[in-house]
Formats: sequence, structure tokens, C-alpha cells
Amino acid sequence: MRNWLNTAALLLFTLVLVPAASAAPDAAACLGCHGSMEGAVNVNQEKFSKSVHGSFDCVTCHMTLKGAQHQGLSGAKPDKAIQELATAISSKSKIDPVAQAACATCHPDVYEAYKASVHGQNVMVKKSSDGPVCTSCHGSPHYIQPKASKESAVNHFNVVQTCGVCHEEKIMSEKYGFSPQVMERYKESFHGRKLRLGQSGAPACPDCHGAHDIKSPKDPASPVAGLNKIATCGKCHSGATPKFVAAITHQAPDPVAHFTEIALIILTVSVFLFICLHVLLDIYADIRDRLLRKGGKHE
Repeated sequence: MRNWLNTAALLLFTLVLVPAASAAPDAAACLGCHGSMEGAVNVNQEKFSKSVHGSFDCVTCHMTLKGAQHQGLSGAKPDKAIQELATAISSKSKIDPVAQAACATCHPDVYEAYKASVHGQNVMVKKSSDGPVCTSCHGSPHYIQPKASKESAVNHFNVVQTCGVCHEEKIMSEKYGFSPQVMERYKESFHGRKLRLGQSGAPACPDCHGAHDIKSPKDPASPVAGLNKIATCGKCHSGATPKFVAAITHQAPDPVAHFTEIALIILTVSVFLFICLHVLLDIYADIRDRLLRKGGKHE
């Protein structure tokens, strides 16, 4: 009888404790260490809890934990699709490509669009290490905010600056053949100025070029290629014509038009300054005359 009880207790111990030892840890357990670490492995617990992924366990994305400190900890094993995707983006995601590829588990449609985009082809086909992946635009997955949040890197009023991280770089423009002033031209444009003033209806980069499915302007499928711009501009400007859309460009303006604009700005500012000076001199003359009258010196 005693032997039977011992056997039953041992079986119960095996059924209860052994699975617990290899069970997936919750985020709090991981953040107990990573919250106090420094550098790239540090994760701020408060910021993480407020992110869109704050309810996730770490092993939801970090499926392949390495190192002795992670022994016995495991999550769901990456399936074939995630493994293939991780291999495809490994040139960009060198530390944990599986965690980067895990985005496709919840966002499969977005990843399909990304694969066919100019950015996705650059990373997955050309194996370029300077092409963007999810975290390049959205920021650290631990701190991603909803798009509507002002803290989000892809918020309507922040996305131009996010795109500019690459598109303002001279080395990138020389390598990929786009104008290094492309972002500057946009900011100087009517659209850019409206956006800077807080107009939510002003178009930012994704509104015209697309986001996850962005194509090269030379690609016939691009919304800004050739006559496709008529439909793209037509979303805001009904009745857009080929002549209308031809005027919307990020290219440097014609020298004559550029210097004419500068001349008009100088002329306008000069007129206002002259008016202000004239008013000030008139006020001075009036005050002087009043003071002279009080002193009895006015004839």
C-alpha cells in the first residue's frame, strides 16, 4: 500500500511540476531581468505595458530563446512559413530574425503586401542590409503605439520624419537614385506646409505612395507612376487632369520659377517693412509735434 502511494505521489509530481518547468514564462518574469539590464536587451516595463503588444508574453515573438539563462523556457515553435521568412530577412535582422518574422503571425496580409513592395524586395531578394523591415518604421516592437497616438512613429504627423530617416540620407539617395532633397521639397510644398500647420487632411508620404505595399515610382503599378497620379491626386482633388498632376513633384523647381518666388518673397517683405517704418515715422512726427505745442514752440 505504501509503495502504491509513493508511486502515485511521484506520478502527480511528474504531471504537475515538469510541465510547469518548461512552460512559457509570462512577460513579468522576463522583465524581472530585462527591465534592469542596459543596452539593446533593456525593456522598460512601464512603456511596454502601454504599447499595443503590452498584453503579449515575450515568447509569442521570441520563439527561439538562446543562452543558458533561457534554458527550460520555450514558446510555440516557429512553423515553416515563419522559418522561411526569418531566413529571407536575416540580412537585416541579424540578432533574432525569427522574432522579426513573427510579426506575420498576427499581420499576415501586411507581410504579403510588404514582400511585393520595393522595400521588401530590397531586403528579401537583394539581401540589402539597409532596407527597412517592420521595426525600421514602427520602432521597437516593445514600445509600438497605435497609429492614432502622437507618440507613434507612423502617426500622420510623424510619418514624414520617419520616412526621412532614410530618404534624407545622401548615401541612400546616391545608392538608390532618388533626389536627396526629396523630403525638403515636400516640406516646402503646399502639402508639407499644411501638414506642418496641423492640417489632418494634408497628405503625408503614405497617402500618395502607399505604405506596406509601396512601389518604385518607375513601377507601372505605383500610384505615382505616370497617369496613375490622376487617380491618386483625384482622391483629394476631384477632376484632376494630366496638367494638374504634372505640377506635383518632388523634383527641384525650375530656376526661373525658383528665383521668381524668392524675388516675390523679398518684395512682399520689403513692402511690409516699408509700411511699418512709415507708420513708426508718422507716430514719431505726431508725438514730436504734440510735445512742441505743449512747450509753446510751435508756430
